[in-house]
Amino acid sequence: MKITTLNLQGFTNWQQRKSEILAYLTETKPDIILFQEVVFIPEISPFNQAQLLNQELRYPYEHSSVTRLQNSTEHTIFREGLAILSKHPLSKTDTIVLKKDPADEHNRIVQLVDVLMDGQPVLLANVHFSITDNQDFATPQLIETLDTIDAKGEQRVIAGDFNLDHLEAMTNIWSDQYEASTQVPYISFPSWNKRNDYFLVPKNFVFEEITTSGDALSDHRAVTVKIGTTHK
Repeated sequence: MKITTLNLQGFTNWQQRKSEILAYLTETKPDIILFQEVVFIPEISPFNQAQLLNQELRYPYEHSSVTRLQNSTEHTIFREGLAILSKHPLSKTDTIVLKKDPADEHNRIVQLVDVLMDGQPVLLANVHFSITDNQDFATPQLIETLDTIDAKGEQRVIAGDFNLDHLEAMTNIWSDQYEASTQVPYISFPSWNKRNDYFLVPKNFVFEEITTSGDALSDHRAVTVKIGTTHK
């Protein structure tokens, strides 16, 4: 199973970047694509970027959770969120609104999607946590996400823009149940020479390959993983 995650950077330089994104995804051929910073700005398009990309990629299954209202200096209030494209059926979707710190200017959500692969459900959580600068909003959001999934009695492949520079330093939070893509050194936010896009996979999965895209797709690089099961 091959999964790609990419922060789409809204519609910034969209016409220039769209062809680069399409070329990468066409060459990489992921089974599932998780997008962050998916926006609906009616002054630009009646479709969000994931929908526009899929008009050419033609993945048979698509779902957007574009629910958060955002202010803009260029446009009226617009909506932002997360999206998934899949070659395999989506059997269930849900959106969780994370708790909002009063100092955080963003509302954050988690997109939960159950994908049927060969008749078996693969549970996914698409995330985009808040930027950690003077105050760490992302760590509490990661903990809440893990706690919510655990309370449901589930384990999910968690992927996206964590906005955390050093997920590997937080093994006490996730290592009991998950393995992280941090086992391979890579950069996913090249302008700051850091990585903040990750995969956490339940321990019944194993990373077989972890790669990143070039720099022309977004201000983030796409991260693509190939994962298999630890038992057949």
